[in-house]
Amino acid sequence: MTSCNPRPPSPSVSRPQDIITLSSCSVSHRTHRYHGRSFTQPTYKPATHSPTSRTQPTMTEGILLVFSEPGSAVSEAEYNDWYDNEHVPLRIPIPAFQSWSRWVAVDGQKPAYFALYDVTDINAVNQPPYSLLPQTRSDREKDILSRIGLLDRRAYEKVAVPVPPRKGDAYDVRSPGPYVSVVLMDVPPEFEEDFNKWYNEEHVELLSKAPQWVRTTRYVYKEGGVSGNDDNLKPKKVPKYLALHEWTDPSVVETEELKAALATPWTKKVAEYATVFDRRFFKLHRSWERK
Repeated sequence: MTSCNPRPPSPSVSRPQDIITLSSCSVSHRTHRYHGRSFTQPTYKPATHSPTSRTQPTMTEGILLVFSEPGSAVSEAEYNDWYDNEHVPLRIPIPAFQSWSRWVAVDGQKPAYFALYDVTDINAVNQPPYSLLPQTRSDREKDILSRIGLLDRRAYEKVAVPVPPRKGDAYDVRSPGPYVSVVLMDVPPEFEEDFNKWYNEEHVELLSKAPQWVRTTRYVYKEGGVSGNDDNLKPKKVPKYLALHEWTDPSVVETEELKAALATPWTKKVAEYATVFDRRFFKLHRSWERK
């Protein structure tokens, strides 16, 4: 792919088109979109929780991220009612799940939605009670899933970020955003070390200087599954590396701090050797809390 041609964003958000325009580029045969990055095969250790006894398995912190698209056979109203009032609430009691949020695209691209769940252990997505949910689906859920355009489920392992959230320890994963850049990226193995250093020694620090910056988190893809009736939306290959950059509002594109972060020689070097560089922009649709 030789160029990026994002669609016009939703008119309900102030100047999101600037975000896409600023981040789009054409570099050789590679796909590049974005003004932030994620990376391949980090050389540092993932963030983990140490076991409290020798009999306990190591728990690896991560996220469950699910891209979705209603498709032509499911109305937006029906889809959102099911997702907000049935699908997400069933995941709130699961002990390993720590946050529950849904996001809607403001960049005019599809899939138009994703759900995000912070989990204390990514292994929980393959264990009860989460793994038993398909066995107890309601008739409505079965019907919607038989007609839905896309449900793209991805489990990611969290890796360390050198810059803490702007609010520090006061940051609450249950109150994210309310805007987020979703960045998917791959780089060749021979550039992994350089990419990791760029992200940790320069890029996150520069992004955090923008007044609208809230938090940056990074992840490595572990496993997933795709279903749905729209084959055009199904990924041929899931990029291995993910970064989520949270912002207070889309005006971040107008800041000198962001422009400086995108203009460094190191950033341009990374853009040249990246083989996948895909960026999406979303706003918070809704978040939940455990009562």
